[in-house]
Amino acid sequence: MNDQEKEAASRLITVLLDGLVLINRAGRICYANKAAIMLLDHPEAELLDSTYEEALGEILLRAHAPAQLQNALALLDTATGPIQLELTIAGVSREGDKELPEERFLRLTFFPVPPPPTEADPATQEWSWGLQIHDATPDRTADQLKNEFVAVVSHELRTPLSAMQGFSELLLTQDASPERRRTWLEMINRESVRLSSLIDDMLSLSRIESGRVDLRLERVELEPVVRQCVEILRVGSSKHSFKIEIEENLPAVRADRDKIIQIFNNIIGNAIKYSTKGGQIVIKVGSYADDTNMVRVSVTDQGIGISAEELPKVFEKFYRVSGTPAKEVKGTGLGLAITRQLIDLMSGSIWVESTVGKGSTFYFTLPVHTFPDREIRAFKNILLNTLLLPHKDTTEAELYLDYLQRTLPSGQLDSVLRQCLYEVGEKWKSGEIGVGDEHLATGLIRDFLSRMRSTSTSSNGLRMVIGGVAGEEHVAGITVVANAYGRAGWNVTNLGANVPVSAFITTLAQVQPDILLLSIAMSQRLIEIKRVVQEVREAFPNLIIGIGGRLFNDLPDLAQRLDADFQATSPDETVRLGGEAIRIRQEQQKLESNEDEL
Repeated sequence: MNDQEKEAASRLITVLLDGLVLINRAGRICYANKAAIMLLDHPEAELLDSTYEEALGEILLRAHAPAQLQNALALLDTATGPIQLELTIAGVSREGDKELPEERFLRLTFFPVPPPPTEADPATQEWSWGLQIHDATPDRTADQLKNEFVAVVSHELRTPLSAMQGFSELLLTQDASPERRRTWLEMINRESVRLSSLIDDMLSLSRIESGRVDLRLERVELEPVVRQCVEILRVGSSKHSFKIEIEENLPAVRADRDKIIQIFNNIIGNAIKYSTKGGQIVIKVGSYADDTNMVRVSVTDQGIGISAEELPKVFEKFYRVSGTPAKEVKGTGLGLAITRQLIDLMSGSIWVESTVGKGSTFYFTLPVHTFPDREIRAFKNILLNTLLLPHKDTTEAELYLDYLQRTLPSGQLDSVLRQCLYEVGEKWKSGEIGVGDEHLATGLIRDFLSRMRSTSTSSNGLRMVIGGVAGEEHVAGITVVANAYGRAGWNVTNLGANVPVSAFITTLAQVQPDILLLSIAMSQRLIEIKRVVQEVREAFPNLIIGIGGRLFNDLPDLAQRLDADFQATSPDETVRLGGEAIRIRQEQQKLESNEDEL
C-alpha cells in the first residue's frame, strides 16, 4: 500500500460511525477513532496508552450485565478468533435543563490483528487485538417500534374484525327479526368504519413520512374553523363543557385548512378522551408573544395528565400514555405523531405541558399569512394566464377567482383585479390577444366583482347546510359549492368534511334549513351516506336533501339509490337544482293547501 492509499484508509477509519480501537501486544490502547472516543466516554489524551481495562471501565460501570464483558476480556490472552457480545448500558439524555434516564445498546467485537508481515518469524510473535464498537440503540429502537406496531395494530384490527365476523355469522345462521338484523348490520358498518379509520391513520402517516402529502397553503381564518370543530365534537361529549377564547383582530394564518381541521380534531378529541370524568376544555387562539409572525393555539383539559418522564414521548409513533385510566382509552398512538408532522410541514411547532391528575395543555403555532409584493405579482400573472384560456372555457378562471376571494384580503383582491383589467386592455392594444378575448376576460372579472360585492347585501331568505360525511373529501370543493350558494343569496352553514351523523342532526335542529347538501367523494362509502340520509329523513321528513360530487358522472342514478331529492356535479348546477327543488316543494304545498280548503 502506497502513502496515498494509507492516507485515504486513515481518513476513512477516522470518520467511521462505528468506534475502532487498536490494542497493542502490551494490552494498551494505541489508536482510537472519534466514534470510539465518544462511545468510551474518555478524553483522547487519557484514552491513548491506557490499558483496555481502564478504557472499558466506564462501560463496565454502567453495564447491566458486566460479567459478559469481564469474561470476554479474560479470553483475550488465549482466544484465536473474534469475540462478540451485546451490552445494555445505563445512560442519561438531556431535555432542556433536565436529565432523563435512557438505555443504550452496544455491540462489541474483539478481533485479532496479526503482526506486521516484516516480522522475521510471525509464528513466534504475539498478536494484538482490535475492538469494534457499534451503537445498536437505533436498531433496537426500530425493532421495538416494529414490535409495538405489530402488537398495537394486531390488537386494534382484531377487535373490529372479530365483531364483523361474529355479526356476519349471525346474519348467515340465525333467523332473526328485521329489527335485530338491522342492529347487526349497523354494528358491522360501525366496526368497518372504525377499521377504515385505523387504516386511514396509518396511510396518512405513511404519506407524510414519504413526502407524498400535497399541502394546499392558503389564507385561513382560525375562528370559524375552531368553532366548527368544537360544534362537531361537542355532539358526542355530554360530560364536557367548551370555552373558546379568540383574540380580537386575530390575523389569518397561512396553512392548509383541511389539515388544520385534522389537527384540531386530533388534539381536542384527545382532550375529550383523556378527561374521562368530563370537565371544561378551553381553546385559546391569539398572537404569540415570542414570535409576532406566528399565531399560537392552546387546548387545555382537566384530564388524567401526563408524567414528566412521558412528556418527551407523546409525539412518537404508537406511543400511548401509561396508567390504568389511559389504558381504558382506545387508540393507536398515531394521532399526535400525525399532528406533529402536519404542523412541521406548515412551518409551525407543537409542545405540551401537563401535571398528572390535573390535566394537560397542548400548544401549537402556525405562521401568520402575509402577502409580499412578489406573491401579489405571482397571483396577478396566474390569474391573467387563467383568464385568457383557449376555447373560451371559463371554469378554471371561476375556480381561481373563488380561491382568490378566500385567500386575499378584499383590498388586495380589488387591487389585483384592477391591475388585471388594465393589463388585459394593454395586451389587446399591443395585439398579444385577439378580439373577443379581452371581452371574455374583462367581462368575467367585472361579473365576479359584482357578484362578490352583492353577496353580503342580497338575501333570498333561504337556508342551507352543507358538509361531507366520510373519506377524504377536500374542504375546498365543499367551500366552492358553499360560496356559489352564498352568491345566490342563501344563508349557508358549512360544516366542512368528515362530519358525523349526530353533528348533522344537531345542526339541522338549530338552523332549520330548507336544504341539506351532502358532498360525496369517490373514496367514500355509499352505505354510510345512505344511513345519513335515512336518519335525517326520520328526524326531518320534510327537508330537501341534495347530493353533490364528481362521483355522479359514473353513477347518474345515485340520488335515487340514496333516496335523495336531487344530485349535481357543478356548483352552479347544484344551486339551480336546489332552487328548483324549493320551487317544486312550494308549489306542492300550495296545491295541498288549496285541496284542503276545497
